[in-house]
Amino acid sequence: MAMHSSTTDHLVSPAQVWRHLSTDLQVHVIRLLAQLAAHLVLTETEEEHAQLARKETRDALSAVTQQDPA
Repeated sequence: MAMHSSTTDHLVSPAQVWRHLSTDLQVHVIRLLAQLAAHLVLTETEEEHAQLARKETRDALSAVTQQDPA
């Protein structure tokens, strides 16, 4: 049984879709994109902070090991 979909036959650019969205939907999309960007920045910042904390811990342990040859 072959499936034939007419939706894959027509490509539509994002600009064409955007033009046909209501103003309310455009505002909603912009808010969602802003939230996504904020979460991305916060996640990267948290990950960088965690990496820095791990590095500081390794450096501190390394310094203690070098001072105490026991």
